Amino acid sequence: MESLARHPEVGVLLERFETEPHHVTHVARLARQLSELPLLEPALDSEEQHLLEVASLLHDIGWAVVPIDGKGHHKESARLIREFSWTSLPLAEVEWVALTARYHRKAVPSEEHEAYLALTEPERLRVRRMAALLRVADALDRRHIQRVDRVSAERVIDELILRVHSSDEVGAELLAADKKADLLREVMGTPLRFVGVT
Repeated sequence: MESLARHPEVGVLLERFETEPHHVTHVARLARQLSELPLLEPALDSEEQHLLEVASLLHDIGWAVVPIDGKGHHKESARLIREFSWTSLPLAEVEWVALTARYHRKAVPSEEHEAYLALTEPERLRVRRMAALLRVADALDRRHIQRVDRVSAERVIDELILRVHSSDEVGAELLAADKKADLLREVMGTPLRFVGVT
C-alpha cells in the first residue's frame, strides 16, 4: 500500500500494536474503493484518499492498550496516532488521521469534542468525509473475516444503491454497514441502501 511506502511510521505502528493486519488492510482497500465511487461530491482528492488509507490502517491499534472488550479503543487509536513521533506527516495531517480513526465507531464528529472543535470548518468537513467512508469500510468487515470482495454503486432515481459483492453470505456486514452509514448519509445528503450481490 502507498502509505506504507510514503510513511514508514505506519508500518512501525502496525508492527507495534496491530494484532489483525488482515482486517485493517482489507478495510483500507474497501475504503479506497468507496472513495472512488460517486458517493461524495466532490470526491476525495488524492491526498485525502492517502490520509484515509493511513487512518484505515491505524484505526484499530488502540485495541492493544484497552481491556479485552475493546471499550474505548477508537479513542486510544487516536491518542497513539497523535503521540507518535511522525517525521513524514505534518502535524495538521496527523490530527486529521487521528480524528478519522477516532470516529470509525460509535459517536460521529461533534462540536462537543474538543479536538474536533479546534479544527477549522474546512478541516472538519475533511474529517467528516474521511470518517464517513472509514465507518462503512470497517462495517463491511464486521466479522473480521474479509467476506466482501468489492463494492460498486448505482444511482436509481433519488437513491444511491451500494452493491456489496461477495461469493459468500454477508448479512452481518450489510446490517453493520447500514447502521454505520449514518455519517455518510448525512455528508451525502442522499438516501443510501446496501444490497448484497453474489
